[in-house]
Amino acid sequence: MNKIKQLALFLIFLMAAAGWLCPSQAAAWGRGHFYAIGIGPAGPRTATLQALDTIKRMDFIVAPKDSQVRLFADYIKDKPILFDPWTGIWDYKGKMQEKLNKEELSKFKIERFRIRDRRVERIKRLLAQGKDVGLLDSGNPSLFGPSHWYIEQFDPRDVVIIPGMGCDAAAMAALGKSAIPAHDTRFVMQTAPFFLMGRDMGDKQILRDLSKYPTTMILYMALKNPKRLFEALGEVLPADMPCAVVYWAGYPDRQHILLGTVADMGEKLSREKERFMGLLLIGRFLEGKPYESAMKQVRKQLE
Repeated sequence: MNKIKQLALFLIFLMAAAGWLCPSQAAAWGRGHFYAIGIGPAGPRTATLQALDTIKRMDFIVAPKDSQVRLFADYIKDKPILFDPWTGIWDYKGKMQEKLNKEELSKFKIERFRIRDRRVERIKRLLAQGKDVGLLDSGNPSLFGPSHWYIEQFDPRDVVIIPGMGCDAAAMAALGKSAIPAHDTRFVMQTAPFFLMGRDMGDKQILRDLSKYPTTMILYMALKNPKRLFEALGEVLPADMPCAVVYWAGYPDRQHILLGTVADMGEKLSREKERFMGLLLIGRFLEGKPYESAMKQVRKQLE
């Protein structure tokens, strides 16, 4: 029995030594990992300790220098920055995709994948050398996280996703309301207008179907054409349905809230300059005491 205990202690010692010599688990067997690191919506203040610790342990970083690298400089320190993962993915030769003409758009559709594939091969060579590469992805990498442009090109065994707080959590905290339970709300829906209704926002049937149920709606990328969006919403939702946009959620010096209703929100948003960094929330949860109301309804059902 003593020999078994001694062997167990020896194995534990070896494992501890391997962890000390090789802070990366992957390095222990001579191969690196590709990390998609959720860094929250607004820099280190809204990043998790796990995310910050992971950044410190990386051998190489993939991130935009003028934003994320600057925000996380204290954790990145002198680590090499491989490239900005979004240059060439959302633009063609510096021109944003929505402004491309027909010929440019045709070339862009091919070129963006070529750029991505070259970068993936570069990362794979580093992984084969036992290096860990971390891509910084704002918010929650698995909810509207563009890091999946890269993640899906790797063997799943080579990928580690570090969860991050999404801007939805920061926005709801700013509003100070319970999204669910909330009055008689059945569910919370998170999407973007062009996924919900198509690029031209022409699928009104899905809105009619949704309007049958009390719903909390959280809409990403919803500020580009607000008048058109709220014209569509106004066909099926009550005019007095409350709405809110939380701009720059989580940024202490930039966060602000715009309140309105389905009837007037389109006009209000059209006067705002910001067309991207804002999350739209729609629902009765913005009224009164939504949680207490829901609890009272549950009590009645139990009685």
